[in-house]
Amino acid sequence: MNFNWIALAAQPEHLRRDVPRVLWTRWCAAFGEETTRAIAEALVETPQVCVRPLPPHAAPRGCTPHPLDPECSFIVPRHTRITELEGYDKGAFVVQDVATRYAIALMEVKPGMHVLDACAAPGGKTAQLAARLGENDTLIANEFSAGRIETLRDTVRRCGLEARVTLCQEDATTATFGSFDAILLDVPCSNTGVFGRRPDARWTWTPQKLDQLLQTQRALLDNLAQQVKPGGRLVYSTCSIETEENEAQVEAFLARHPEFKKGEMYRELPGEGHDGAFACALLRC
Repeated sequence: MNFNWIALAAQPEHLRRDVPRVLWTRWCAAFGEETTRAIAEALVETPQVCVRPLPPHAAPRGCTPHPLDPECSFIVPRHTRITELEGYDKGAFVVQDVATRYAIALMEVKPGMHVLDACAAPGGKTAQLAARLGENDTLIANEFSAGRIETLRDTVRRCGLEARVTLCQEDATTATFGSFDAILLDVPCSNTGVFGRRPDARWTWTPQKLDQLLQTQRALLDNLAQQVKPGGRLVYSTCSIETEENEAQVEAFLARHPEFKKGEMYRELPGEGHDGAFACALLRC
């Protein structure tokens, strides 16, 4: 079948770039047309797969340093199965896109800390946090979804971290887990930063779904803020590029919770071979 390039050229730009009109309009307003075109181009590329070694392991053989994070993130060769990489069965690494690296760094986890990963599946961030704790420390990893908690359990087991991770399955919008030095809140979000890995998802995005997610994110933030020790931190992260889920959600939280102040904040838009993501440290005074 011959592709009709002439017919495609006659379509609006958002269709030519495989982006729904509602998202194209939003992104142009938020980032400008030039940046929106760059986002659209990044989202039609085949995303790279990256791994992050867990201490004391080195990068798997054959993987190359990612230019955005050459010391910690390594690109897996194309057409390579993750399970075939050296060290997979020993839990030497986890899969994690380079754009999400800031969430772990902002946690500033050290031995002796009491830590919660509130929305933990599939477990890559859980494993990295647990690996930074002491041998006698315990991290609580929570996942409300019955299906996803099994993936979390498998990751913890593969990485040999069962002794450092306590799993639980609670609704983090209402549950009381305890009092923590650091909480990672990697919230359910609209996933617009990872549409390159989920090309069909962009066509099911709606403002109504976004509103529902914003309410869930707000409830999660308000509940978990009460469980951060004075002097501790709550790291809020998404794989979204929507301002409402990121910067605006943070500012609304700070207005409701004067006992917190904003720490470092990072936003990564989708780029060549990597996803988009957001992370902000919220520091309790």
